[in-house]
Amino acid sequence: MTTHTESSPTTDEPVDVLGSLIQLLADEAPAAEFDALERRARATTGTERALLVRAVDHARQVAGVLAHRERRERGMQALYETARDLTSLRDVDEVLTAIVHRARRLLATDSTYIALVDEQTGDAYMRVTSGTITPAIRSVRQAPGCGIGGGVIQTGQPVATSNYLADPRIERDPAVAKAVGADGIISIAGAPMKLGHRVVGTLLAADRQERVFDQPEIAVLSSLAQHAAIVIENARLYDQVRGTTQNLRDVNDQLSARRQALELAGSAHERLLPLALTRADFDQLRTTLGEILGGVATLDIDGHGGAADGHAAVVPLRAGGHTYGRLLLDRPEPVTGAETRVLEGAAQTATLLLLMRHQASIAEQDLRRELVEDLLAAHEPDWESLQRRADRFEVLATDMLHVVVVLSARTPVPALLDAAGSVTANQGGLAGEHARQVVALLPVSDGGAGDTAREVAARLSHAIGTPVTAGGAGPAIGARAIRDLHQAAARCHTLLMSLGRDGHGAAIDELGVVGKVLWAVSPEQLHRMVARELGPLLDYDAKRSSSLLATVRSYFEQGQNPPAAARTLAIHINTLYQRLERIDQVLGGRHWREPPGAVDMQLALHVHGLMPARRLP
Repeated sequence: MTTHTESSPTTDEPVDVLGSLIQLLADEAPAAEFDALERRARATTGTERALLVRAVDHARQVAGVLAHRERRERGMQALYETARDLTSLRDVDEVLTAIVHRARRLLATDSTYIALVDEQTGDAYMRVTSGTITPAIRSVRQAPGCGIGGGVIQTGQPVATSNYLADPRIERDPAVAKAVGADGIISIAGAPMKLGHRVVGTLLAADRQERVFDQPEIAVLSSLAQHAAIVIENARLYDQVRGTTQNLRDVNDQLSARRQALELAGSAHERLLPLALTRADFDQLRTTLGEILGGVATLDIDGHGGAADGHAAVVPLRAGGHTYGRLLLDRPEPVTGAETRVLEGAAQTATLLLLMRHQASIAEQDLRRELVEDLLAAHEPDWESLQRRADRFEVLATDMLHVVVVLSARTPVPALLDAAGSVTANQGGLAGEHARQVVALLPVSDGGAGDTAREVAARLSHAIGTPVTAGGAGPAIGARAIRDLHQAAARCHTLLMSLGRDGHGAAIDELGVVGKVLWAVSPEQLHRMVARELGPLLDYDAKRSSSLLATVRSYFEQGQNPPAAARTLAIHINTLYQRLERIDQVLGGRHWREPPGAVDMQLALHVHGLMPARRLP
């Protein structure tokens, strides 16, 4: 813009004044230069003087109209840019900062700022500033009715002052007044940010000199304030929409997860239910569960599979307050809630299979026991029917050797019977109860009844935790022959108990002559017989540490042949004769060497040899 200095005191020509006037209009000169040109016009002479003064006045009015139009154009441009910002969905603080910058530039003020209403307290607090100097002004907070901002918020109308600290109309907060003074602010104008009838904040413009804000400036400030209010509302609506959208996403995710859980549960139900209905084995259950959940499933039936650590999931197998084991799943990924429910359903299926298997086992054991009872009953069974029943359980094969073992223990018969049923079933045999004794029928391929009796006694002793006595007989082929073995096995068992060999196993043929000639004899009878025949020798040997009993035993084992007995005992023949004479003296004669005394002596020796050392009389 060209600066026009006032002309010399000499009188200007009218044409010069008009030329300067046109130049001022063209240069958009300030009002002061129009005042100087008016003085020049008044200094002219002649009839043109009044015309020149009116021309300068009209030119001043035209300049004012042009300046007002320019301000309006700048304001419209600022509002347009602000409206464009509103549609850009930028950050709220970014848009509000752009508004205060435009207001400051448009109104040519030193600083501008936006204060918002605290919804909790109603106070006005600074949100964004432009052109402020001190930090205190940026943290100003004042109650409704205090200061320019508080007044605007309280009344909902624009408020302006040319001197904030001196204006008597303003109620000032001391802390705010101090911050205003520290920032050098003198004049302030504020316009409300309104949403309907509700004031949400205020847009303020401030100068560090006295200034009267005219109505057009207040209008521009109000327009920008309204745009700022729209920004705040848009931000609230945007947050609301975003929150609603997120809620919808969350609900959709939940519905999707629930749908997937239902699909997983439905698929698992369709695949697990047939396993229960068809009584599938546990391997099928583990394989199916591994395919459904993507991992390795393990069934720990007895619950002895170690700690649960290291497994993706562990679910107990429970029914009726009793735990039968655990179902374990191993895979790298953690198990979801829906998958846990599938595991729990699979655990119920496994428990059901386990219970059905247990019930089937009980029923099968009862049928197997009935088979033994019918085989050994007082009246002969229907042999064809019995064999068909045996074939159903794949026992008592007609081409296999079997032994019969009679069992007893110092425990209730049902407990021994249950243990015997398990042991014999694992060996392809049977166990049942007859005459209040447990009877086992076992197939054999190698060894005889004695080895089988000892093996069964050892296994059952370990199973029930108490010694088991087993008397055996056999082997034989065919149900009829097996039935006939029972009496011999029962006699063997009775003799073992009478001999004090409880907790041992033996076959009837291993008892020698005792097993052939003795039947229902009590332990007391056997001990009296041994004491009668061998008692004096046992007492003599015990007192003198001699070997008379061993000499008698060797004498009979060698067919009452003294030289052979001497060789067996590794002694001289004369020593043997001396011992025989000593035995005659101890026993009161030679009757023990001669019939029938020799028979009684040999039977006593045999019984004594079968008795355990701890039970010697």
